Amino acid sequence: MEDDSYTPIDGSRSNVRRRTWLKGLLAGGVITATGSFNASAADADIERVGAGSIARVTPGEASVPPRTIYAVDELSSPYPTNDWWTTLLWRPLSENLWIHPLAARVTEAGLAVTYPDEWQVGDAPFSWGERTDDFAESVSSPDASTGPIDPDLTVSHPHVDADVPAEVADYGDWSVTYRRSSGDASLDATLTQGSPFVYFETTGGGVDVAFEGEVSVWHERSHVLGVSVGGHHYGLFAPPGAAWEGVDGDVVSSRLDGEGYVSVALLPEASPDVLNAYRRRAYAFVTDTTVTWEYDAERSAVVTDYEFELEAKHGRADETLTALYPHQAKRTGDELSDWSYVSPRGEMPVYAGSRFTTELPYRGILPFLPDAADVPNLADHVEAVESEDTLIRDWQGDGTYWTGKNFERLLQLAPIAEQVDDGAAAERFRNAIRDELETWFSAASDGDVDERDLFWYDDVWGTLNGAPMGFGADADLNDHHFHYGYWVKAAAELARVDPQWAREEAYGGVVDLLVRDYANPDRGDSQYPLFRNFSPYAGHSWASGSGELPAGCNQESSSEAINAYAALILWGELTGDEEIRDAGIYLYTHEVHAALEYWFDIANENLPDAWPYDSAGMVWGRGYAYATWFNQDAESIHAINYLPIGGHSFYLGWNRDAASANWAELLDNDDGDETFDLGWYTDVLWEFRALSAPDEARSWYETEYAAGDFAESRAHAAHWIHTLDAVGVPDASVSADTPLYSVFRDGNVRTYVAYNAADERSDVSFSDGTELTVGPGEMATTTRAFESLPPMDGAFPRVTGSDDAGSDANTGSGGKRDERGTPTE
Repeated sequence: MEDDSYTPIDGSRSNVRRRTWLKGLLAGGVITATGSFNASAADADIERVGAGSIARVTPGEASVPPRTIYAVDELSSPYPTNDWWTTLLWRPLSENLWIHPLAARVTEAGLAVTYPDEWQVGDAPFSWGERTDDFAESVSSPDASTGPIDPDLTVSHPHVDADVPAEVADYGDWSVTYRRSSGDASLDATLTQGSPFVYFETTGGGVDVAFEGEVSVWHERSHVLGVSVGGHHYGLFAPPGAAWEGVDGDVVSSRLDGEGYVSVALLPEASPDVLNAYRRRAYAFVTDTTVTWEYDAERSAVVTDYEFELEAKHGRADETLTALYPHQAKRTGDELSDWSYVSPRGEMPVYAGSRFTTELPYRGILPFLPDAADVPNLADHVEAVESEDTLIRDWQGDGTYWTGKNFERLLQLAPIAEQVDDGAAAERFRNAIRDELETWFSAASDGDVDERDLFWYDDVWGTLNGAPMGFGADADLNDHHFHYGYWVKAAAELARVDPQWAREEAYGGVVDLLVRDYANPDRGDSQYPLFRNFSPYAGHSWASGSGELPAGCNQESSSEAINAYAALILWGELTGDEEIRDAGIYLYTHEVHAALEYWFDIANENLPDAWPYDSAGMVWGRGYAYATWFNQDAESIHAINYLPIGGHSFYLGWNRDAASANWAELLDNDDGDETFDLGWYTDVLWEFRALSAPDEARSWYETEYAAGDFAESRAHAAHWIHTLDAVGVPDASVSADTPLYSVFRDGNVRTYVAYNAADERSDVSFSDGTELTVGPGEMATTTRAFESLPPMDGAFPRVTGSDDAGSDANTGSGGKRDERGTPTE
């Protein structure tokens, strides 16, 4: 019972019939809430999924997210979480909304709007260069020094009561509309990430706009006002024929000539020409936002389309204005205007249109490193782990995260065991993974729902939670991609050698539910939202489920997000699911480029001079933090954005100079030596160093090796460091027409590696003309010597619509910016 028109997983826009069709089947009991077809509903507490099961009730060792959701009745589960606006679902009004370039907050008085155009350094516990021992406590405190935004203006409806909640009425892929209503009076506000416009629709009256602080009106012409508030410039656009009253005071009002719509725009400058240009687009209201994507294997690139659905309130609706983040502006061929805004992510140039496209290079991943080096005592290191009494350890904690870290250690070890011809060890490692997965993938014992070590579906929000989880992953819906990425990656390793286990009728069905929970690519799915963690316009994920802190959403470990999407690539490729694989490539590629732009700032363009570091440990809606949630030690701050190290981590070494600079910053902030006294992540740190200086890493391993991370082993550290010492560092200047590949370079010699997950031989073509034949289910390598090669700078040409290519997207020449985002060089 399948209709291809109802199952778009390639990123295309689903029609409403898909959602209605599924809901009808659910209501009739034909299928279950997990999407499995059900012959009987005799046991409502247990949902069979292939050979496994999940619970449909809350287990004993689980917490639940809020039972009250602030949305209109027409909206229903699954609800989006982990995005810049989802605080609206969690509370009657909202926390600060960091829209970029605007910031806003729904208050009792209305929608407060401002333009945070200056960086504030050292004034808040969230970041701004100040490392404190009580960071986690301070950011969670209700009296944290970063509180509500300081608004420029507040828009309200004169007849909507102050105590009514804001309810989400609609949302797109990066836009949201909320509604506040009292009787016949209502105010809908639409906010769109990147947009300088806020759109309002009313019933039962007009709007009031209250200005905060000193205000000047520099343009007044019937329905259009140009105003400046605190040095920020706005256009107020009522319907033609309407008028603004009270222009000489602190509050202006309009009855909107009975039309019931108005827009407010942040202007890049106070001039009649700019105001007029914005006026021409002010009545093209954004009603939906949609992202679509394509993996172009031949060019090893991800092509992404961002589309605005527009409704003409007056005149034409052929284009709007939107500000692009740096990762978009550098990767689009569409023409950008000379206008721009500053933001916590850097300068945001303005684009005029209804759709724009970006192209980001994808440079492959590997399931493991090849057998390319003679690693001393490697077999002994493998045997040392094999001889452990218990391979699934709980000394750092249990739950979905720590169990996943166990999986990471073992899935890295199994291929290494095969390379040293220790099949028994490889089998024991995989059996430990298999046994633990199957324990969690079965929700009942003797017919009753287990108390712990299972997954359960919460139909209030539309999410799959584990029991137990930790880190607020169940009660706040935090970190699902961090946790489940390890699980999906472990399942992919089993699928690599045991495809029967990974079939949907076996345990692959439960794995697919984990995938759908944190990275569902089908916006028509009735059970899980589109891309729970990933924010399509921001280009990266958010770990915070609700964004219920003044600085907004945050993400600490960019590398664990990248790991989660690499897991999708592996799972999709190894199970033959191209839709999931391609979605994984889209997510992985964007997350990688966002990490390089905003966590590592390797182009030296996005962080201002006032920021006292060259990288960030955490990215917030408001800005950055050189910190972690658990301590302020430099070893942790850097390692949490490296780990886990594996065949998806090569992006960390694409720009060798930037990787070396990040290492130097780590040392500078960690007492200036390489002893790493904390000791939690010593092996991870040196594995990172091997991506830019493998000879140094090998010297450390041979003289001062020290174990560290819970998910690491001496065998993996040795194998990683010695392999890179043999083949060189990642070379991102070469691409291939297959998803599982990488290229390394040592001097003028390149080493090419590819893995073939198919059942037939594959001929891989590399962009420099190298060819490599790979047998089914095998990894192959080849080398090629050149007379000379260009410098190792990890450079990708900037995509541009003009003849001037500008500074490079990775190495850049844009220089630092001051507090207001103005170039200083």
